[in-house]
Amino acid sequence: MSYIEREQSVYGGHPLELYRFALGGRLWLFTSADHEIANGREKYQPVFIRRGGFTKGGDARKSQMDIEIAASNELALLFRSGWLDSALVVTIFRHHYEDGEFSVLWKGRIVGCTWSGSVARLGSESVFTLFKRAGLRRVYQIGCPHLLYGPACRVHPEDWRFSAIASSVSGPGLRVSGAEGFAPGWFTGGMLQYGGERRMIVGHAGTDIRLIDGIEALAPGAAVELWPGCDRSVDTCRTKFGNIANYGGLPFLPAKNPFSGDALV
Repeated sequence: MSYIEREQSVYGGHPLELYRFALGGRLWLFTSADHEIANGREKYQPVFIRRGGFTKGGDARKSQMDIEIAASNELALLFRSGWLDSALVVTIFRHHYEDGEFSVLWKGRIVGCTWSGSVARLGSESVFTLFKRAGLRRVYQIGCPHLLYGPACRVHPEDWRFSAIASSVSGPGLRVSGAEGFAPGWFTGGMLQYGGERRMIVGHAGTDIRLIDGIEALAPGAAVELWPGCDRSVDTCRTKFGNIANYGGLPFLPAKNPFSGDALV
């Protein structure tokens, strides 16, 4: 029997589901079956996992689905700090026992996690929700709109990398040997990288570095890499990075607005 025939059959179908979670280069492969299932080269492991229903309507962007897993599952533990460094994408395949076809039932992104006793509930939205976002556009503004170290900024990150050792770590706060050699705030707005994970630096003074959120695996003695930040001002672009030729803001916009009445003052 084909996949469609099994799906439409009253008694001939034995549906199983595969759950593929991807976060950057990391994968978690689970199945609701009681045995391992292979889909190509990927092998899905049996765990406690189940999903809620979803509605197929005229607007696919409004579709949502909840997925329940054990609270002790490694995937649920990712949300303990409340921060993921990239989008967690879930793909659900539907499959029938002793059948070679796999059909994509759902693809979305995980947008949150809640706990209830021994169960963690992952909320997901359809990938079509991304289409609701406004397209990228340039706007008139005084500050530079470019992504620091991005293609429009043209500041090369390799030229500004600072490698050091974390002498102490306490949640999102750490001390980095050698950071005291830079002016206070030098790394604020920049980033720190450790073990493939990156966090924005929200504070820097002396050896003290504060991240927007901690990195669980980061421990004293670890080698880290830091990059300085930028406040998007003309002075910082010119004096700190020497990159004024690529400044993307409009610093000489008039401060008075003729439409608000303050131009008459």
